[in-house]
Amino acid sequence: MHATWIVYRKEMTEIIRDRRTLMAIGLAALATPIILSVISQVSTRTATQAYTIGYTGDVPAGLDILLQATNLKLVPVADLATAAKQQVDVAVEFKPGEIDEYYDPSRQSAQIADVRLQTVLGQYDAAQAAAALKSKGIDPGILTPLRLVSHPLSSPVKAASNAFLSFFLPYILITMIITGGFSAGLDSTAGERERKTLESLLLTPAPRSRLLIGKIAAVTTISLVAAVAAIGSMFVALSQIALPGPSESNHISLNPVAVPVMIWVALLIAISFSSVPLALGTLAKSFRQGQAYVTPLYFVTIFPASIILFIPDFNPGLAYYLIPILNAVLVLRDAIVHDAVEWANLAVTTISLVGTGALSWYAALRLFTREGLLTRS
Repeated sequence: MHATWIVYRKEMTEIIRDRRTLMAIGLAALATPIILSVISQVSTRTATQAYTIGYTGDVPAGLDILLQATNLKLVPVADLATAAKQQVDVAVEFKPGEIDEYYDPSRQSAQIADVRLQTVLGQYDAAQAAAALKSKGIDPGILTPLRLVSHPLSSPVKAASNAFLSFFLPYILITMIITGGFSAGLDSTAGERERKTLESLLLTPAPRSRLLIGKIAAVTTISLVAAVAAIGSMFVALSQIALPGPSESNHISLNPVAVPVMIWVALLIAISFSSVPLALGTLAKSFRQGQAYVTPLYFVTIFPASIILFIPDFNPGLAYYLIPILNAVLVLRDAIVHDAVEWANLAVTTISLVGTGALSWYAALRLFTREGLLTRS
């Protein structure tokens, strides 16, 4: 183990001196809060933005007040169809007992304005019908014979917070662990070959397996450092983002159940995939060629998070937890959204990632023991 410790210290010293790796970690830590801040500003602006409604005809009494209360501004126009494409978000023609609406579904502002308009018109119709019945001495309650009483099982603010974290946290965690370690792993193999120092290391009497373990430990360490930096900066940024709700609970926060799961998954991924860049780096003649080998793996980290984004109610079977990376995303999502740990899913995920790590370690070790491969120019 003495040889392993020497290699580990050597690799960590070189990583700390490597400006490329440190700059990548620093940029990721800085970029995360900036991206979240932009998303927050865009969401806030969308929620509070005033939308314009072009109209012709006579506006029903009282409807203009309801529209203004929901940030819908009435603007008289001449041509409804033309105005709906260029001048306003939605155009309507008020007729006796009817309203014709014109809008462009390809515009997001038109879709939002349409939803708001439909909501306001529903409220207006209900108010007018209730007033007409009341004037005739009829209880307006006959319009709603069945009244829906909602009993949310969790706070809407907490649900919104969990939904946000269930996508961004696994994505940032897994991406930073893998990408943070890839640069260090390539530098310790392809980079050393380029600098003509790898052969000298392999000629030492220490077993190749000990050398490889030292390199894996160094790559694992820098992977976890990158993840901690990105996650830490993310939570600092999230602490400044407020959600609608009571002032004491309107900030995005991670539930206590998800914290140990996140730590365990981070360790599994870092250890399991640290051998991958080392194995690919031994196949490359230069650092640049090694980057070409690992580039496709970046997309592998994006795809599982995309599944969660585009299929938010995705309920996978136990077999899905055998797929590396995807299983980590699913386990983290379950812990964040449901505030509980599915032990069977976590066990399958652990077995899958440990098996993946063993296979990648074996592949890297086989490449390290092939003298002809490691000494080629």
